[in-house]
Amino acid sequence: MTVPAFAPPVFRSLLTLALVAACGVAAAQVVVTPPPPREGEPAPPPAKRAGVVVTPPAARNKATVVVPPATRRGVRVLPAAAIKDDGAKPADLPTDLPIWSSARARNTGLRDSGNTAVNPALPAAFALNGFSLKFDNGDHKLRRIGVLGRGRFTELALADSNGDDPFTASANYTIFTGNGAGPIVAGQVIAEGGGKFEIPLRGNAPANSTLVLSGFAFQREDGSDANLRNIGVWLDSDRKVARVSLMDDQGVDFRGFESTIGAAFLNGVLPGAFEVVLATNVPRAVRGIRSAGKYRPYRVTVQYAWIPNAIVERESAMSGTDRQRRQRPPSRIDALQGFEVMFTNSDHHLLGLGVNPSGNGGVLFQDNNNDDPMQWTMAYVTLKPNVP
Repeated sequence: MTVPAFAPPVFRSLLTLALVAACGVAAAQVVVTPPPPREGEPAPPPAKRAGVVVTPPAARNKATVVVPPATRRGVRVLPAAAIKDDGAKPADLPTDLPIWSSARARNTGLRDSGNTAVNPALPAAFALNGFSLKFDNGDHKLRRIGVLGRGRFTELALADSNGDDPFTASANYTIFTGNGAGPIVAGQVIAEGGGKFEIPLRGNAPANSTLVLSGFAFQREDGSDANLRNIGVWLDSDRKVARVSLMDDQGVDFRGFESTIGAAFLNGVLPGAFEVVLATNVPRAVRGIRSAGKYRPYRVTVQYAWIPNAIVERESAMSGTDRQRRQRPPSRIDALQGFEVMFTNSDHHLLGLGVNPSGNGGVLFQDNNNDDPMQWTMAYVTLKPNVP
């Protein structure tokens, strides 16, 4: 119902009241009736679908997220079955090689000989890369000299006949450890003879290996000594021998001998008919070394090791005279293979002997005045860096 706009105000008010009353009556007559309750009638289950089998979803393998470095295509997700870690190393880095490191022994004030602690201790396989032995009170004749590694100690020796003179000595080593040290074969031979001679090495050499020097010792008869003209130890991998020499001027014609320094060892040409008697069971005391003909006899011990060629970077050599006692080596000296030194004018007392004593090449071989002509040579190997 519409109230005309022109109706009087009183009439409009009455009509409004009538409309409100009518709506209130209509609202009061609306009743909401709930559905009747169903007693005892459960809800029926859904109809079964014949021939339909519900299969649960397949179990998902564990997934590993692999983030490739700096890729523009985002992240690749690979299933666990596609990722395998079998512990293999790159093909160019074999895992059966020994690990090498350094060890050192040094002492002062020793007399005749003495054991000096090595830091760290020497394992079964080691190589000598430098040494120095020097009297503290001037030069002397020589009865014994040597550097022998023995586990936690190194036996250092330098003495004349009475063995009462103090000396200072050092030995530098390369030691081989780790799971790959197995292929390394270490050995020692002892022989008695005179002049310059060869000592066969024991056992069979491992395949693809190189011979290095681990230690040495020379000793003349107890109670005796003599000047020194020539001393040397050289290892020959091809012939599997150690060549040694310890000579004064007794019984030897040295004319032209200096031309064989180094070359005689390297080429296996021994000048003269030197004699050797191999000693198998030798007593520690030296009281009567068997005669070596016209040459002054001595006993010699040589320690050596066969190391895998796979860890050898290069083999090198150095040589010089008294004017070239110190030379920078062409490569790092990690293991000596041999050395030889010789006074070229006559035999002399000895103040000191050293080969690569400071790790920078060079030799020490002199009496007190250091003015005598001499020649020297050494051979050594440089090792490859350790496999990371």
